[in-house]
Amino acid sequence: MTLSKPTILFIPGAWHLPNVFDVTRAALASRGFASVAIGLPSIGAEPPTKGLADDTVAVHDEIARLSDDGKEVVVVAHSYGGMVGAGAVKGLERIARHKAGKSGGVIMLVYMTAFVAKAGTSLLDMLGGKWLPWMKIDGGYCRAQGLAETCYNDLSQEEQGKWSSGAVHTSRAVFEDCVTHEPWHDLPCMYVFCENDMAIPLALQESMASLLGQSSHFRCSASHSPFLSMPEQIAEACELAAKNGQEIFGGRALQ
Repeated sequence: MTLSKPTILFIPGAWHLPNVFDVTRAALASRGFASVAIGLPSIGAEPPTKGLADDTVAVHDEIARLSDDGKEVVVVAHSYGGMVGAGAVKGLERIARHKAGKSGGVIMLVYMTAFVAKAGTSLLDMLGGKWLPWMKIDGGYCRAQGLAETCYNDLSQEEQGKWSSGAVHTSRAVFEDCVTHEPWHDLPCMYVFCENDMAIPLALQESMASLLGQSSHFRCSASHSPFLSMPEQIAEACELAAKNGQEIFGGRALQ
């Protein structure tokens, strides 16, 4: 029996809108995968009062909608999106829904050069308790400067300018709110390492990935934005995550 392909759901990081995933979503479509890229309420919000909980609820609701349609879901979280994805998948894991007599659900959480945080930890904690020099705080706003160097260093100057100008503010609150759930205890996870990431250095990626235990890994030589510079490789990573997730939940795990 041929399994239906899971839906890939992308969660952006801070300052970024869902359109950053368009080129990777096109690569996935050519491989036969449906995908969704969700906008986070905290990104560009006026006033900038939305926090991690607001983002988590928005993603949770979208995953629930897909799951209730009977779809298996691979959640791909980028950067700050890892904090969001951690709580958003809670209760929507494929195994949990199966035990409740429901179809669909999350079969894999992919941390794409993303933050993996223990419960009770904030993003600011993970930055050492200090704002990075290129983060500009103005009341409830957090704006990023120098994204060409930190996030898009493997793109052309033209592309760097395009995406830098498209970035918007993020609320300060998302950096100060704490994660409340550790999903790797109940859900298979994958980490996508980006070896030339100037925002989250490889050593930090590897340290965070160690929390995931026996997770699967995927490596590429990209910057912090592999979905822009290496869409085919990220599509390959998503396909691998889908395959691994279906293998795990297609056998004895659901019996």
